[in-house]
Amino acid sequence: MSIRTKIVATLGPASGDRGTIEALAEAGCDVFRVNFSHGSEEGRAALVEHVRAVEEELDMSLAVLADLCGPKIRVGQVGAGVVLRKGAHLVIQREPVVGTAERISTTLPELVESVQPGEAVLLDDGRLRLRVEEVDGEEITCRVVHGGPLSAGKGVNLPQSALQLSALTDKDRADVAWIAAHDIDFVALSFVRSADDVRELRALLAAHDAHPHVIAKIEKPQALDDIDAIVEEADGVMVARGDLGVEMDLPSVPVAQKQIARLCQRQGKVCIIATQMLETMTHAPRPTRAEVSDVANAVLDQADAVMLSGETAVGQYPVEAVWMMNRIVSRAQSCEQSAVDRVLHAQARTTAALAGAVKTLVRSEQMQIAAVGVFTATGTTARMLSKIRLPVPVLALSQDRGTTRRMCLYYGVQPALSPAPEHTRQVLAQAAELALERDLAAPGDKIVVISGRPIGEPGMTNTLVVHTIPG
Repeated sequence: MSIRTKIVATLGPASGDRGTIEALAEAGCDVFRVNFSHGSEEGRAALVEHVRAVEEELDMSLAVLADLCGPKIRVGQVGAGVVLRKGAHLVIQREPVVGTAERISTTLPELVESVQPGEAVLLDDGRLRLRVEEVDGEEITCRVVHGGPLSAGKGVNLPQSALQLSALTDKDRADVAWIAAHDIDFVALSFVRSADDVRELRALLAAHDAHPHVIAKIEKPQALDDIDAIVEEADGVMVARGDLGVEMDLPSVPVAQKQIARLCQRQGKVCIIATQMLETMTHAPRPTRAEVSDVANAVLDQADAVMLSGETAVGQYPVEAVWMMNRIVSRAQSCEQSAVDRVLHAQARTTAALAGAVKTLVRSEQMQIAAVGVFTATGTTARMLSKIRLPVPVLALSQDRGTTRRMCLYYGVQPALSPAPEHTRQVLAQAAELALERDLAAPGDKIVVISGRPIGEPGMTNTLVVHTIPG
């Protein structure tokens, strides 16, 4: 069975060498995430070089996703053995200080200007909860509602506060300049709150003459208020359930996941489900049954990809985690629910209509279609086909290496680098050859092939052929 849901794996100390990256690719990883919250520029450059070397060695397309830090607020320096006691007072001050159980600072001095009495301050992914009691210009006084140990670098969340911060920090801007000079396919923007944040990143990338696809990370409740515009503006979204689960009512997160995935289906955009999917495999060779169900439900929600974070970055079983995820998505896709019949895509109406026609043909018992082939310049046609969730693989040929890499994130699409054909009959021959080569069809089988005239020109997809593979 062709495995259709794509896998994103985060690289880190446990998986940053070339041998492990090759093993991850062979286990089923399609996209490698580089987390810009950690590591050096030299280390990140080595990761990208390793992925490209593996890509060439295995003769397959592999994508790299650069994940920007964004304005993540963290606890400042803290002394040893600090424990916050329930009911005690804790002061958060503007100026840096070595933290104690009575007083700390954060990486965002402006935090003291952004909160109001009665609002919540969450520390360490919500494990510790404070309530703001008093605010002045230099510090805020909080009451500890839920206490516990606290160490430096733990995350700070302000679920009820309106922070006036750009989604791009000074570090992010410097990282974008670095990304523009390297071979990156996707850029993930953290803590998106509105479509304007996505536009700001696009403008910055364009200023550097770089055009990787932009993935908006949904991890703030404010993003849900503008989700339609965010999905429309971005090339895809990541449901980053970690911070989202801290900042909003936790039982609402699965509902938000389903709603976002459904919206991406209708709008023809990529959807990645992320965070703690196989968390147990960071330290154990097997996941829990609940984690297996979580991954399977992401497939049933019609996500295009599922993502591993610490499991592959710092875990003890990075390759095993990818193998397990691959097995889960393979099994789950056998009982997928039907997807949309037509994608709403204002810039590709003809392509979306052709995709709908392909779905009708593939579903027809009389036709017995083995695969769908498409020659695409930008990947748009392959993306439209991916969103209607065909029960057969989509073989997407392109002469552009960047396009084949971006298609690594498209559900059900198997990208392949191919020389540009001059005539439709060459498209048919290339698609048939690839279907045979990958054991997806046999001589005498029928495949559906989509292309455009003139061939290779973006936005000109207009031809559909039912082709019988010669014997």
